[in-house]
Amino acid sequence: MITPNIRQDLQIFSGNAMEDGSPSWMLYDGLTNKYFTLGLNAFRMLKHWIAGVESKLFIEEIEKKGISIQEDQLNDFISFLKLNDLIIHQNSEDVKILIHKYKSQQKHWILKLIHNYLFFRIPLIKPDNFLDKTLSMAKFLGTNFFRKLIYIIGLIGFYLVIQNWSEFKSTFLYFFNWNGLLFYAISLVAVKAVHELGHAYTAKNFGCNVNSMGIAFLVFFPFLYTDNTNAWRLRDHKKRLTINFAGISTEIHLAIIATFFWSISEPGLFKSVAFFVATTSWISSLLINISPFMRFDGYYIFADYLKLENLQPRAFALAKWKLREILFGLNKNAPETMQTHRRNLLILYAWSTWIYRFFLFIGIALLVYFYAFKLLGIILFAVEIIWFIGIPIGKEVLAWWKLKSDFILSFKLLRTIFVLAFLIFTFFYPWKNYQKIPAIFQADQSTSIYAPIDSQIKDIYINEGQLVEINQLMISLRSPELELFISQTKEELDLISIKIDNSLDDDLSRSQLLVLKSEKQKYKTQLNNLLKVRSSLEIVSPFDGEIISSLHLKKNQWVNKDDPLFSLVNKNSHNIIAFISERDIGQVIRNKDVKFTSLLNNELNLMAQISSISQSPVNNFDLYPMVTSIFDGPIAARQKPSGGIQSEEAFYVMKMSLISDDKFSDQKTLGNAQIVVKPTSLSERLYKTVYAVLIRELNF
Repeated sequence: MITPNIRQDLQIFSGNAMEDGSPSWMLYDGLTNKYFTLGLNAFRMLKHWIAGVESKLFIEEIEKKGISIQEDQLNDFISFLKLNDLIIHQNSEDVKILIHKYKSQQKHWILKLIHNYLFFRIPLIKPDNFLDKTLSMAKFLGTNFFRKLIYIIGLIGFYLVIQNWSEFKSTFLYFFNWNGLLFYAISLVAVKAVHELGHAYTAKNFGCNVNSMGIAFLVFFPFLYTDNTNAWRLRDHKKRLTINFAGISTEIHLAIIATFFWSISEPGLFKSVAFFVATTSWISSLLINISPFMRFDGYYIFADYLKLENLQPRAFALAKWKLREILFGLNKNAPETMQTHRRNLLILYAWSTWIYRFFLFIGIALLVYFYAFKLLGIILFAVEIIWFIGIPIGKEVLAWWKLKSDFILSFKLLRTIFVLAFLIFTFFYPWKNYQKIPAIFQADQSTSIYAPIDSQIKDIYINEGQLVEINQLMISLRSPELELFISQTKEELDLISIKIDNSLDDDLSRSQLLVLKSEKQKYKTQLNNLLKVRSSLEIVSPFDGEIISSLHLKKNQWVNKDDPLFSLVNKNSHNIIAFISERDIGQVIRNKDVKFTSLLNNELNLMAQISSISQSPVNNFDLYPMVTSIFDGPIAARQKPSGGIQSEEAFYVMKMSLISDDKFSDQKTLGNAQIVVKPTSLSERLYKTVYAVLIRELNF
């Protein structure tokens, strides 16, 4: 192999000590703004580099200087230089390699969108000149005096917030709507601008150039970013930690100031702005930026704390190696040598990152599905399952296949084969033959008795548990206000009648007479309505039944029309209404007995048979609110703008008749109906669920 010409624009800086204590150097590529860590051997080769000679000749020349280098080490270093475009491409072979690399890196625009939809950057400005001119003013914000002032303000602000915590909490809930979300979005952009300036000024203070600032998009939401790559040239990792933490500390300072001003401000625009800035800063700093699992500030802080460049790629490589050792016992060496506790920490970090990203991506898709555009939510969900789960698993399985020649019969390998076979069997075997679905046990006839108007109890003719017949008088009410209205209406009616009778004597015009007759008819109608209301104060039973609910009523007690007096139930006739999803309706075996179990009373176990199933699915649950998630029921539902209740998926209504003689005192109770279904596998159920969602949302 011929040694290539190395680019002369590359820069070398001293780096931190390696894991084994040996020195390191940082190689900086100004064209790509990338840093590379060099070990001792790589640095020696680079220092004594001879271009355009055979590998053996280069090794001979460098050995004359007392440096021992193996040929494979030299070849690996040359490959590293070519891979990262750190050489001058002169011959046709190097040019072909460069062209092939460029083409291989080019992706279809759809793949680029899929890969970058979660996070991508657009550089806008080079802020170095602006930062140089304003650095002296910004330095005040880093003084001990300013920090002490912030601490004092923070203590006062927190004390005042605690004193007015109910107001703070209610304000947060008040703004938890679409208008509030818009203001939070605007606040987030402003807060992130201050956040990035904190990074930039701190980096500039330590002598680093800030190459660019621009707009980054997180799930298409814009905020500012600062390129602090030059911080890697700093040998002191504490300074790099300070730069990385500067954004969070600046944001926390802003949150403290905003919290303080909210506490001392009078209600108005300024107080509202302070509230948005404070809450946005606290949430952004503590919940987003501090996380080490995404490449935000927390990640770089964690990497600098461990003194590890390229933290995630190295941790992922170790995690994959550990996984293969657990599964197959290959007894391969780790990708890199380091202390056991340090290696275990990186493995734990990598596995935690995978779990975190899985739930983050799925959560984003579900939020889009339920609260924004359902079709987009489905697409994002599919992309994330395929791109972030399916493809990585596929690549790892392919890597296992390439290592099959290294497999040896061992306990670990046999264990893995057994577990894998068990999972496949469990996923594809149709062994489930019953299913629990939400159901309501209720009387065929049941009602709550209300007073027709606000009134006073005159007489009570019933007791708790008493059996009553249809049209039997149960309670008498009276309303002095109603009686007054009736008396006044009668007087007005008598007065108008007298005027009409005397109209001939008074020589009234025809139009005046018509007005009087119209008034008389109005009062007649009003009187009839009032008399009907009075008659309704004599409350009679609408059907044969039993008085239930605690009866704490007394004579002369005032009752409200909106509060039920008691309940009436026909206990001789009950039924069960169950709800089965659209994807499962085809699996029901109708001629099998159904077991109902109450969620409120475990002792209530009733047997029933399916009597009918609705011909078409429904998602309107206005008549059955207790089974929906709005009332803590098992069926996912949401409140419609019109006020109704709509389930997230369609259900068929299944009516069941009892085949047991058991009686139950409550008029309604929520429970589960255990129905017999055709055996189905988990894979089949998953397929039907996905298919049903697609059919429903895409309107196929």
